[in-house]
Amino acid sequence: MEGKLIFCSDAILRFQSDYDETSAVPLLSIQNTIANTDPFFLLRFFHHTVLIEEGTTLASIFLAIEPWKALLAAYLDRDVGAYIDEVRKPSGPTTGNIEWIGIDRRSSVYRAYKRQDMEEGEDFSTYFNRERFPTDEFDIESSCDASGFIKGDKERWSISGDVHEIKNLPVILYSKQTLMTSSKDGLLKKNVSGVKSSKHSCFVYGDTSFSFSEVMEAIFISGLFFYAPRDAASSLDELKASLAGLEEELTEVPETESVDNGIDKEP
Repeated sequence: MEGKLIFCSDAILRFQSDYDETSAVPLLSIQNTIANTDPFFLLRFFHHTVLIEEGTTLASIFLAIEPWKALLAAYLDRDVGAYIDEVRKPSGPTTGNIEWIGIDRRSSVYRAYKRQDMEEGEDFSTYFNRERFPTDEFDIESSCDASGFIKGDKERWSISGDVHEIKNLPVILYSKQTLMTSSKDGLLKKNVSGVKSSKHSCFVYGDTSFSFSEVMEAIFISGLFFYAPRDAASSLDELKASLAGLEEELTEVPETESVDNGIDKEP
């Protein structure tokens, strides 16, 4: 079936045919009509382009995929059902500053470096401290990530942690992808139209789109990261405990120092 999948703000995943862009039909209705008993029906749409309607929140996306939570849990190795159950629970006011969740595609190309082969009897420390030399090849990496954003702030913020802090945030797909490389490699020339540069990098922008599987991976693997909400909560509690312990250590005054400060020294 040729067309697109659309996550809508009413928490329904719809299919829009390439031959009729005036309407979109709930995907579950299509399944109930033509493949009601097929547990792998959703796999047919894993490579379909996805759109997200303006104002659609993370919670709405979770509820939209609920009919296929078992299949997605197996594919993503995440407890999708637990995340859906969690966003259904009431939550209090949020304490974070993140304003929206953005999904984008970034690629990087950097010169590949290598070391000479390890010599007989050489220890690992010496080997890894040895100077590397450039090769004729390049390291090429590409990823789709889900991050939190704040208006006016260029930083990306993690969305792993308490899902109640982010469940009501709108999710946006960025229509531009970024290709970045090191300025010193000279792959991109700063004087070429369209090439942007920062202190150490050059980069270009181009149009992109996202498949259904890429969006799911970006949200659950790159973004939420943890297998289930309970794991995120446990990790957050451990982090808070570690920070509290560190603060306590920094504020403690050693007993010997306190004693020394109380003794009058002879001139």
